[in-house]
Amino acid sequence: MILLSSIITDFQAEYLDQYGGSILPSQQQALEAMKTCRTSASPMMLAQCESCDHNELVPHSCGHRPCPHCQHHEGQQGIERQLARQVPTTDFLITFTLPTALRPLVWANQRTLYDAMIRSSWETVSTLTKNDPQLQGEAGAIAVLHTHARSGDFHPHVH
Repeated sequence: MILLSSIITDFQAEYLDQYGGSILPSQQQALEAMKTCRTSASPMMLAQCESCDHNELVPHSCGHRPCPHCQHHEGQQGIERQLARQVPTTDFLITFTLPTALRPLVWANQRTLYDAMIRSSWETVSTLTKNDPQLQGEAGAIAVLHTHARSGDFHPHVH
């Protein structure tokens, strides 16, 4: 099996030469983290067998959501944390998806337009709940910005 860390090590320089000017610092940090994920270059943790007291240092995972080694475990922990914070009320999942034609504009202006997406999503929900004759109230929300679809395609949307 080929590890993602070895692919990044082999092709990172070429990738950055071609796309380095258009990636965000957070994307660069994720790339660096995944490059060392579960390798000897990552932080080590002590694993201990409870039955025989054998100790061994094992490489730690990076924990980044896009990392294929970490995404399931970290994602599940995130879901469990959010469920523990849930208030006992009826809730709805609403998704605001950016039209395909606007995606190049957002890619070129990510910081500004991600903020605009979150704000406009909240304003829409807030206005709807105030003006709807059945709801007539103040909404509460937890918003999550997703920049990519599960397939890895650039697909900005807000839940």
